Amino acid sequence: MLAKFAEAPALLRGYRAVAPEFDTTSLTPTERFVVLMTASYMHDCDFCMSAHSWGARRQNIDPKIVGALQAGQSLPDVKLDALRNFVAAMVNARGAVTDADKALFFAAGYSPRQALEVVLGLALKVITNYTNALAGAPPNAEFGEDVWQRRRKPSRTTASVPATESQS
Repeated sequence: MLAKFAEAPALLRGYRAVAPEFDTTSLTPTERFVVLMTASYMHDCDFCMSAHSWGARRQNIDPKIVGALQAGQSLPDVKLDALRNFVAAMVNARGAVTDADKALFFAAGYSPRQALEVVLGLALKVITNYTNALAGAPPNAEFGEDVWQRRRKPSRTTASVPATESQS
């Protein structure tokens, strides 16, 4: 992945700037993991799902949480599941979540600041997930038993782009 980033030095610099900043948010390590895994699952990123699963064992993240996120299922912890649902809503709505989505997130104990920190995590995942999709980067062999492969059929749609005068 980093080798692909290096083909566009600005992208590599952007990644190196954003990634450590996400670690300084008020979200706990497990909450940050939920953000990263949920977005990676929704983007069908085999590489990132595998890398985060592999890293989770080294960070002592509950295997039940890892397994549920790998399967795209609800989490056993109500607050973490509210975070998972908010991230999914953000991805699905391209950020334009409903008032109900925000209310559920805030009712679970999250703050407006943390909603914005989710945006930072999503920006990080757009950089990595989209780059891996473009590059076709396979998971590293050392991920071993943590290698994850797409479990859903990708939905590929082509957006219609209105013709401009120059295209007419």
